[in-house]
Amino acid sequence: MTFKIALRNVFRNRRRTTFSLAVIVVGVAILFFGLGFIDEVLRSTKTSLACETGAVQIADARRFEGAGAGYDALIPPETLAHVLEMVEGRPGVVGVTWRLDFAGLVGDETGSTLVLARGVVPCNCVQDYACLVTDGAPIPEDASREVLLGRALAGKLNAAVGDRINVATGTVSGDFNAATVTVAGLVDTNLTEVEERLALFPLPFVQRLLRTDGVDRILVRLGDLDEAGVFAERLQGTLDAEGIRLATRTWQELSTAYDSLSSFYAAFSGLATLGVFVLVFFSVLEVLTMSFLERTREIGTIRAFGETRARVFRGFLLEGILLGALGGAIGVVIGVVVGSIFNAIGITWTPPGAAIPQAIALQIGAYVIVFPFATAVVSTSLSTLYPAWKNARLRVVEALRSL
Repeated sequence: MTFKIALRNVFRNRRRTTFSLAVIVVGVAILFFGLGFIDEVLRSTKTSLACETGAVQIADARRFEGAGAGYDALIPPETLAHVLEMVEGRPGVVGVTWRLDFAGLVGDETGSTLVLARGVVPCNCVQDYACLVTDGAPIPEDASREVLLGRALAGKLNAAVGDRINVATGTVSGDFNAATVTVAGLVDTNLTEVEERLALFPLPFVQRLLRTDGVDRILVRLGDLDEAGVFAERLQGTLDAEGIRLATRTWQELSTAYDSLSSFYAAFSGLATLGVFVLVFFSVLEVLTMSFLERTREIGTIRAFGETRARVFRGFLLEGILLGALGGAIGVVIGVVVGSIFNAIGITWTPPGAAIPQAIALQIGAYVIVFPFATAVVSTSLSTLYPAWKNARLRVVEALRSL
């Protein structure tokens, strides 16, 4: 009976109820969109950064610390084979690849420019740049003298798909070596500073150019990026036990920008939640205070018939909870519908510090649904406490005097 009476009282003054519901619905919808956007931004940023670095990297510790001089910290083929045997059979591993980075000059007789080039295993499932190729084609598996250029770099060199350019660099032994390659395709990362120095070569070609059979680092892709820390720690223990002098680093250790971005969005999320809480709290407090005070005569009457202060208090509190739950539910439903429409549009973006674009959408999960709803219920319930307490403590005689 108390529930039915409370539900009736919620809709006694439809104008005030509509106003309160509107405030709650808007607040919940805003918080829903904010949390959904933040979760998706962090997810897509994490995914994009891990596409660049792998979930876990394995290399000589000097490479990670920037202390290695030249090519004295390369991984020899026998060590590479041994590490691959360790990694490929581990649970959660989706794929493994390896690469060799070098600095050199690319261009033709009209001019050249410095690049920070990369030798990659073509068509690998860990670090595949095929999705970034906007002109031409990705490097095929059997490619030997082909290159993918960043679009900005190709513009500086006035090079197009099919053109032949020269690449020159120092070898592992310190000699000079050069070769001619064909531009297989152009890569668009939406990051001009990256594109101006980006040149991707087949790994076997780079090894011949540098006159080495070693690699720079090994990249591991995991099915769950959140397991990267545990995976790296366990793998490091295995490497140490085997006497292999290599170190492991997770994508998060290699991409320090993510921690800053995560901290920023955590603060933003907290401020958004506080803003919605305050908005709902004071708006509903004002409306319910006026509504409850207008029912002084009603309180005096039911108290005269034996209703206790506790039951009066619970009745008013239940009204506030029902109002918050109803507004929260409507706000969540609106958020889910609008969010689903937004997700269907398929917008993409390139996260800060990453080169591979990601689809961006509103995350519609349990946390994004429950947290705004709970915020609405809690803020509305708290705003009900004072007017409910004040009305419950009215003396029967004083309440009846308002007749």
